Amino acid sequence: PLTDRSQLDSAYVAPTTDVERTLAGLWQDLLGVDSVGTEDNFFDLGGHSLIAVRLFARIKKTYQVDLPISILFEAPTIAKCAKTIAEHIGEGPEGEEQPRRSVALRRFKHLVAMHEGEGKPRTPIFLVAGMFGNILNLRHLAHLLGTDRPFYGLQARGLYGDEAPHRSFYDAAADYIMELRTVQPHGPYLLGGFSGGGIIAYELAQQLLATGEEVAMLAFLDTPMPVRPYLSKRDKLIIHKQEFLKQGVPYLGRWLRDRISWEIRKVLNRLRTPEPVSETSFHNAEIEAAFNMAAEQYTLRPWYGPLTLFRPPMPRQWQVSKGRWVSPELRYIYEDNGWTPWAPALNIVEVTGDHDSMVLEPNVRVLAERMRTCVEAAERAMQAPKIPDKDCPIVTAAAE
Repeated sequence: PLTDRSQLDSAYVAPTTDVERTLAGLWQDLLGVDSVGTEDNFFDLGGHSLIAVRLFARIKKTYQVDLPISILFEAPTIAKCAKTIAEHIGEGPEGEEQPRRSVALRRFKHLVAMHEGEGKPRTPIFLVAGMFGNILNLRHLAHLLGTDRPFYGLQARGLYGDEAPHRSFYDAAADYIMELRTVQPHGPYLLGGFSGGGIIAYELAQQLLATGEEVAMLAFLDTPMPVRPYLSKRDKLIIHKQEFLKQGVPYLGRWLRDRISWEIRKVLNRLRTPEPVSETSFHNAEIEAAFNMAAEQYTLRPWYGPLTLFRPPMPRQWQVSKGRWVSPELRYIYEDNGWTPWAPALNIVEVTGDHDSMVLEPNVRVLAERMRTCVEAAERAMQAPKIPDKDCPIVTAAAE
């Protein structure tokens, strides 16, 4: 966390209105930074999604203004955020009253413009958030891919508020399409998804194709299959044998202790009364449960169009039967994450970091560079769709 504003590049600009002074106090309290100025950026101060939820809950309590946290992409400074609030409550400079007028707040439930490139003429990129539906960790990627084109994140329903999350990838994709078509009525489309969000992007592409639209790019950011196979008993025994040979008899004691603790936690979790979800938290448990339900019910269909999988190096921990490898999370790992049988045109691009850090600094710079190559290849293919590109092979789905 940033606690000293001397680490910032921006100069201190003192608040001049009542709203700015109130917001400065909130930011100082929640971010733990002294002397927050009106031109300081929320994210540069160390702000993240959980702090954003608490911030906007306190703004709602103070001003009775229900702003989505995604507005931080449009108004990341106190000056811009205060202006939005002041226009809504009818307060002018130095606290002067002025007529209330309608404020053009974000009109979408799922679609979030992630930088000021909205409205630029280049083809937009639409990227679905990961399993928990939060798009804030994709901010770095959106900026590094450039503000010369619109970049929209698609966030989950029920992330905050009292609305239930989607329990079907089909329904989620249909709702997302309704919104993305308001900013891009027709293809070719540039789509993608981070982690589990890639599965929803996959369904988005399928539904758009079914309506006669073209998908010029479909990008998976380390997206797994909807349902992954569990380790066989034979492979579990192979892993135990390898660890026993490496660690000796003490391994058996540690394994038994961990197993007992795991069984106790399972029983306690079943007995525990769920904690009420507050307005200052994301609904992660509900969204995760809904996502897992949707994944189990989802039926994969082949995709003959473009599909590029950006993935970090494979975390090989144990080699088991049939030459397969297992990750430290006790999952089988495959170079293609298991997608090739369903997407024969799959292209694999390795990036740095791991599953979570690939979209964060500094690794996101490698991802952005390689993803930009794919975007540019897709745009070339949009002009000559039947000519494949060696950097990001394109297969026109309609032709298949």
